[in-house]
Amino acid sequence: MFGQESSLDKKYERALNYFYAEYPTDQSDSTAIQLLEEIKSQFPTNALTPSQSADVYEKLGTLYLIQNQPQKSIEILRRGLKFIEQNEANDSLLFNPYLYMGESFFLLNQADSSIHYLNQAEKKLDAKKDKQETGRLYNSLGVIYYESGNYAQATNYFSKARSIVTEKSNPEPSAATEYAIFSFLTNEAAAWANLKVFDKAVTLYQEALNLGIDRDEVLSKLASLYIKNQNPDSARYYLDSIAEQASRNSLPNQNINAEIHLLKGQADKSLELLIPGLDEEKRKNFQPSQVALDYHKGKTYQIIGRSWMEKKEYQMAAEAFHKAILQFDGVFSEEDIWKNPSPGNINWGMTDIFESLVLKAKSTMVLAKENNDMPTYQLSFDTYQVAFDLVFYLNNLYDNQDARIFLGESIRKAYEEAVSASIALYQLTKDQKHLVRGFIWAEESKATALELARNEGKIKANSGIPLALLQEEKILKFQLTRANQKIREVQDPNKLEDLEAQVRDSKLALSRLYASYNDFSSFFDQKLNTERIRIQKLQNFLQSGHQVLLSYFVANDVIFCFMLSEDDLYLSAIIEKGPLTETIKSMNQELISSRGNNRQELEQVTIQAFDQMLGEAYPDLKKHSNWIILPDQMLVHVPFEMLADPEGNYLVENHAITYQYSGKLLQMDTSRINSDKEKAIGFAPFSAATGLPETNDFAPLPAAASEMELLEGRIFLGTAATKQEFLAHSENASIIHLATHALSNPESPEEGFIVFSPSQENHLLYAEELYQLDLRQASLVFLSACDTHQGQVMNGEGLISLSRGFSYAGCDNIISSIWKANDKVTAYLSEVFYDKVNQGNTYPEALQLAKKTLLKDTKMAQYHHPYFWANMVFIGNTFDATSRQSAGITLSFLLLVLVAAGFIWFWKKKRGL
Repeated sequence: MFGQESSLDKKYERALNYFYAEYPTDQSDSTAIQLLEEIKSQFPTNALTPSQSADVYEKLGTLYLIQNQPQKSIEILRRGLKFIEQNEANDSLLFNPYLYMGESFFLLNQADSSIHYLNQAEKKLDAKKDKQETGRLYNSLGVIYYESGNYAQATNYFSKARSIVTEKSNPEPSAATEYAIFSFLTNEAAAWANLKVFDKAVTLYQEALNLGIDRDEVLSKLASLYIKNQNPDSARYYLDSIAEQASRNSLPNQNINAEIHLLKGQADKSLELLIPGLDEEKRKNFQPSQVALDYHKGKTYQIIGRSWMEKKEYQMAAEAFHKAILQFDGVFSEEDIWKNPSPGNINWGMTDIFESLVLKAKSTMVLAKENNDMPTYQLSFDTYQVAFDLVFYLNNLYDNQDARIFLGESIRKAYEEAVSASIALYQLTKDQKHLVRGFIWAEESKATALELARNEGKIKANSGIPLALLQEEKILKFQLTRANQKIREVQDPNKLEDLEAQVRDSKLALSRLYASYNDFSSFFDQKLNTERIRIQKLQNFLQSGHQVLLSYFVANDVIFCFMLSEDDLYLSAIIEKGPLTETIKSMNQELISSRGNNRQELEQVTIQAFDQMLGEAYPDLKKHSNWIILPDQMLVHVPFEMLADPEGNYLVENHAITYQYSGKLLQMDTSRINSDKEKAIGFAPFSAATGLPETNDFAPLPAAASEMELLEGRIFLGTAATKQEFLAHSENASIIHLATHALSNPESPEEGFIVFSPSQENHLLYAEELYQLDLRQASLVFLSACDTHQGQVMNGEGLISLSRGFSYAGCDNIISSIWKANDKVTAYLSEVFYDKVNQGNTYPEALQLAKKTLLKDTKMAQYHHPYFWANMVFIGNTFDATSRQSAGITLSFLLLVLVAAGFIWFWKKKRGL
């Protein structure tokens, strides 16, 4: 027995020597495998400790992974995990098996399993001391995010991996450490390249080049970067700099070479390169789908398809794009071009699948038009729908707003092409289903990050997630916000580097927390089961008869205007984008430069804007007193209320106007109205000049306090109107009124802020902080501060502004300002507004009536110019909910009166009175 123990012990030591060889080779790895397999064959044994036995499984699984035998690696590692559990070995021993299991499943393209085991490894991080293995885990998690298209989060993981293995406390880096750093650098650079932050990517690639490791690989990646940057000459320079001929001839580099030709308009050369030795007829019959699943071959088919598109060979292009889908999708295997995958599983290269689907849809659409073939039209539309279903799945998979906004911008062009194709077929056939499809896709493309955040806020409250986790999320968000605020203030480069690391680590901690939410099946399931936009549901909201919805959608050189009433959907106009853009630009310039004077020139341009945007539709619109407008892109800053109708009246004189970011938000549950007036809060920190610090940069707003005279609840004035008081009371408030200063920043919207009392140092509420709040209890936020509805206009997400921040936090209804607000006018409008709300009017109706009252008030004649009142707009979701609520209260009161009267009559009769 002693001899066996000694023999196994020595064999184990020999195996470790081979495993940890300073310069490992295939031979040393094979010898290690042989020794470890011999030891494993004698299990169970007491010759080794439980930790050593677990280590045998781990090392063996690792070696099979290195030898690209992931299935064998998984089999061994599973047995190791079972051994650890049965022998109650040290919990820290679970880290490596989980890590390598995740990587093995990754190689097998089994995304769900890969993510599961990597997340399990992440949970064991606290027990892990090995910096290199920890760095490896963060790198693997970064790859997971990269492959799902969440490049912003991937950069954080790759950066963290690199920071761990390069910590100052670490000894001189070994060869293995340098290889790890090389991997982390190139991975992070690739993520930045996909985010189109090319300067950052180039810097990281240069760092990787300086390590002197696999120079040809870095040169290839730099060539690929310049392909993404649409710069074929720079791509050619780096590709030609590759030293090894074999590397130059590899499939990834052949793809780059072919893309260079394609960018230069040389489709024939691209095809000749990828399908060598074949004439054009044979190239048409090329059948690459017979090869095994491979990402680079998927890219090859994409390039072949794009080359056929350039040559107007659309049938060949469509077939090539379908073959690309087969390569990128690990589940879908239908070679029939009339079939499409069903999104619902995580695949690597999901953005590549989306791109291939869109390209297939485009090529089949051209075929359908050429042949006037309805089945091919249907194939194209079905393919677009699958692509958009994949986007819906991806967005729910993502865990941060930045990734969702980036995705929305990336895929917006596909929506524009799909909507345009659907409208074109509607015009050709007059079949209403094509118009409905175009409208739905138009609204699906807008404000996705905002809608998902609102939806997740509701789901979290009802999905069984423990309060402790939700509180942890709140703390992490607060830490992230504080670190970002300090970054804006700090000058010291060393402190800046530390703060940036804090931001990254907070984002990673939030990422881990969000991943844990998915352990509660109802959370992710509810997100995926969220109802998509439906015409009938929107029409049900419009059944009051006096409401109409106008949706604008910018597509290439035109703007589609959809009009939805309670019983029909119309295409009310197709507007030329260029002339309308110039009109809007002129209107904004005249409006702001006039500063309340020179009304004549402004009126002329507003008439022109009316004719372009509403002229054709107005006869049908005129009968509706309440309009809901869903603007897009350059239209988000247009105050429709100030446009003049054919009779010379401002639209506000006859129509209450509501704005909303997307039809998706209109569908969300709006039945909840917080009617507790005592929970209303108001803040006016600059209501008087006294009490303001000498260093204060903001002017007094003497009329601000009067804005809230009719607002019941708690009012904070002057030095009492602090940011701390706002944070303490806002999440339980029914109405929030902020009469103060604000500053928007279109270049960096997250740096916009609302000003509270400067009597305290921390008195700026940044836009980023709004995203951390829960304002679902508030039925209205009234922002009478300047420019709160100004900001950065995104093609897909729409307006990123302070007002959007309040919507993101969960408030359905917001009154906000597009440009500078006049203190006296704002006070006037606010006072009338609250009076009209108290009389039972809806929020948009109350704001309309306030403006009409101002225009009729001769004492306010100097403020009748649109410059003073058209800036205040209502963004909301009421659909008469306010009036329904008021009607409900009135009806309940009447019922109580009738019951009481009946009781009195009965009591009198009984008494004989």
